[in-house]
Amino acid sequence: MKPYIVVAGGANMDLLGLAQEALKPHTSNPGKVSSSPGGVGRNVAENLVRLGQNCMLMAPIGNDKNGSFLKHHCQQLGIQTQCMVVLEGQPTSTYLSIVSDTGEMQIAIADMALIDQFGSAQLQAFLPQLNGASIVVLDANLSSDCLAFLVSSLPDQLFFVDTVSVHKATRVVPFLSRIHSIKPNLLEAQAMAGTDFGPHPSNAQLMQLATWFMEQGVKHLYLSLGAKGLLFCDVNQCFIIAPRASVNTSDIVNSNGAGDAMMAAIVNAWMQGDDSHERACAALACAHVAMASEATINPHLTPQLLLQALKENPCSITPLI
Repeated sequence: MKPYIVVAGGANMDLLGLAQEALKPHTSNPGKVSSSPGGVGRNVAENLVRLGQNCMLMAPIGNDKNGSFLKHHCQQLGIQTQCMVVLEGQPTSTYLSIVSDTGEMQIAIADMALIDQFGSAQLQAFLPQLNGASIVVLDANLSSDCLAFLVSSLPDQLFFVDTVSVHKATRVVPFLSRIHSIKPNLLEAQAMAGTDFGPHPSNAQLMQLATWFMEQGVKHLYLSLGAKGLLFCDVNQCFIIAPRASVNTSDIVNSNGAGDAMMAAIVNAWMQGDDSHERACAALACAHVAMASEATINPHLTPQLLLQALKENPCSITPLI
């Protein structure tokens, strides 16, 4: 059987409000409203199949039209859906976001109560698929009990984790010693470590933050620094990698899907046997491709487009140790 990846996490419908001009609070704003399949886990899975990987999605959906649509859409993309579970009596999760005219997400509301009902009762039956995977990707939408079950049931598995949000990132902390690769942003990483270096930490403070993750047992840290690039750290090296040329803000249409694309690129690069510099460069390039699309997932993403983005956006590396 061809090697495959399991992604366990959220699948939901995304509702996106994209402003046409500077947002004004407390009133209606002109813009465009659209809906599309979403959820961090589902988004990572879609990016992975678009990059040519064999991927299975393990996620709960409701017994409703949105749930049926999500499963059918995944099947059309080539995502394996035998581990998507219908939970009766709950609506399929929904995520509402408002994005500014410059492409930056301003506020979002996540109706994700469904995923709190997803745990060992459903996952027990899928342990063979989980054990057989080359990598298991977890998103922090999963409940603490669900994360605990997966980590304890799969002692030899490689876990790649997307921390999702400041609110949910801290639930991953008890399991850091079992995490192979983790991708938080700066706010999420500081919430996990209990530090407050503000939005512009010094390199010394970033090094302190990265060291904390290494001390917890994380093998590979990919810390997103937004426009400043990506910090990578393992036991042997720590560096910041960034595009040599600043990203043109006019190229950013929607930043919502950048983190999911980055996570998928990291997993894809690991499956290809790429080294740490190549994995970090691929993460930045795939995020750049995602931000150029109004849709959360760039429908034009292919291995060839990612290679083109890597060539057109060369990176510079700043060692921290």
